[in-house]
Amino acid sequence: MTELKVGGVIADEWRHIIKDRRLFLILFIVPVMYTLLFGSLYTHHKVTEMTTIVMDEDQSPLSRQIIQAFEESESFQVTREAHTEEEVRRAIASGEAKVGLFIPSRFEASLKQGQTLPLLTWVDGSNMLYSNSATKGANEVITTFSMGLSAKKMKLQQGLQDEQVANVLSPIPFRYRVLYNPTFNYSDFMMYGLVGAILQQVLFLGISLTVTREKDGGTWQRYAAWKRDPWRIAYAKTAPYFLINLFNTTIALLIASYLFGAPLAGSLFAGLAVVMSFTFAVCGIGYLISMFSGNQLGATQTAMLIAVPSFLLSGFTWPFEAMPRALQVLGHLLPLTYFLDGVRSVFVKANDYSAIGYDCLALVMMGLVTFMAAMLLTRFAVFRKTTPEDAAAPVAVRAEPAGTGTATGNGSGLTL
Repeated sequence: MTELKVGGVIADEWRHIIKDRRLFLILFIVPVMYTLLFGSLYTHHKVTEMTTIVMDEDQSPLSRQIIQAFEESESFQVTREAHTEEEVRRAIASGEAKVGLFIPSRFEASLKQGQTLPLLTWVDGSNMLYSNSATKGANEVITTFSMGLSAKKMKLQQGLQDEQVANVLSPIPFRYRVLYNPTFNYSDFMMYGLVGAILQQVLFLGISLTVTREKDGGTWQRYAAWKRDPWRIAYAKTAPYFLINLFNTTIALLIASYLFGAPLAGSLFAGLAVVMSFTFAVCGIGYLISMFSGNQLGATQTAMLIAVPSFLLSGFTWPFEAMPRALQVLGHLLPLTYFLDGVRSVFVKANDYSAIGYDCLALVMMGLVTFMAAMLLTRFAVFRKTTPEDAAAPVAVRAEPAGTGTATGNGSGLTL
């Protein structure tokens, strides 16, 4: 028997790493790839061009100048004007706007009389990056505008110098209201995102191994009997995981809400629609991964390559508006993006079905496309070299101990 040597084992391990292309890429390329990916994510350094809706009750030259100041700020993008508070609330609840600006009536007249009415902003607090950036950005815009306005007025009317102006300036008062998370509770912001990420990762892992487990065990060829009805394989292999994820998601949401106080404000049925659509999409992607992978290791590696960046690219912690265009497109190809948007819309903002229609549609389309691709692959490629005799052959099983009975295959090896 050849004696093992440490140097020889190390050399064998290096040869294995170099020969295994997938392992080589994971060890040497993936860290660099993800570093570039995550670094590119934050190239804008801060959140800019937050969609803003304005309610101008004053309709004066001064109010229009304030609106223009917001438009010229890189932090805001004024999209339209509202006429009621409820219109502003609906726009923020639906995600159409992240910020609402209110200019009260008689605003300019009050300033001319020496009185100051406060400007008010409503901010979407379901994402703390928006709330922090919006309050800071609005304060900067209003302070800069009011200082400039007051300085100009004093210089013209009283002939004061810059130093004298700075000593007597009174800026326009500014108030803000953070919707959905007024206390800036970090757990309200992060809990659902982390729960969604782990649910996706677990489901990806389970579903991506469902076919490769058969391949590793040498029992995959028995499904050749269903090659003309590939939906049977897809249904039989994914249905258990679909139900498991519904159960896991229900338990996770109940724990997050009742044990840790995460908001659960909306319709449970609307939330269930989002969860079912998300589960369907992840099952489809995982099943397709399992079809392409030759073994369980390869399926696990591929699933993790998709799952790892999903949370950061979902727009949950870093808004899409602040991402490079290419990463925005990539993020919208991931199911977690739509799941987290739907969950936040229902459970945090208390919206109804109308707010999650797009998210559910996108998830269902992901599932349909991936399941269809997997079934076409099954029908025309996976069992292409299988002979009728192979498909009809019974599946070999392990011998059972005496007295326990043995399993035998039927004519096709499978029934449904």
